[in-house]
Amino acid sequence: MKTRLLILLLLFFIPLAAVLAEEGIAWDSLSTEEQSLLSDFKDSWNELPAQRQQRLQKGAGRWGKMTDEQRRKAKQRMQRWKSMDDEQKKKIKERFERFKDLTPEQQQHIRKRQQWFKNLPEDKRKELRQRYKNMSDEEKKSFRQRMKARHQKMKQRMKDMSPEQRKKFRERLHNMSPEERRRFMHQRKQAENKERSSSTNSPATVDGVTDGKVD
Repeated sequence: MKTRLLILLLLFFIPLAAVLAEEGIAWDSLSTEEQSLLSDFKDSWNELPAQRQQRLQKGAGRWGKMTDEQRRKAKQRMQRWKSMDDEQKKKIKERFERFKDLTPEQQQHIRKRQQWFKNLPEDKRKELRQRYKNMSDEEKKSFRQRMKARHQKMKQRMKDMSPEQRKKFRERLHNMSPEERRRFMHQRKQAENKERSSSTNSPATVDGVTDGKVD
């Protein structure tokens, strides 16, 4: 039962392939190791949907290739998952569903951010977690709204680009480190603020003057 929970957990935390074949998998076609790991499903295997059979086989394959350290971490994730209440599990599932709906570029960006966070010293990770935890609900909401607005603005810019420009822009972002990407976004924000300030103070928008003519 514990192995079954571990496999299901791996399937949940590791993104799955976008396209799965429709054909089912015969139990006898599984390897001896896969059958051992999935023994809890043996009697009901033929009744399982084809996609679930493939997902279970994929999870068993990943588990079989893991090192002892990776399995230890997987067990820790399982324990954390089991200790969560229904509301926490629901939120994680919703985030996972949103992640699957992202473009490959967006998913790659998130993975890089996660790796950047993991590479931080432990005290720095604790500091960032605590900083977010100390935000009020209103501050967290405002933060998420700013991120959403920034994302929408970026999508519009991408839409206005030619296919060649979009390709070059994606390649540039893909090759940036998290630190380089942070500097890039900071520079973009400064440029936006400067543009807004210039627009607000331009002769065309001040004191009832429009297009160089007095109303």
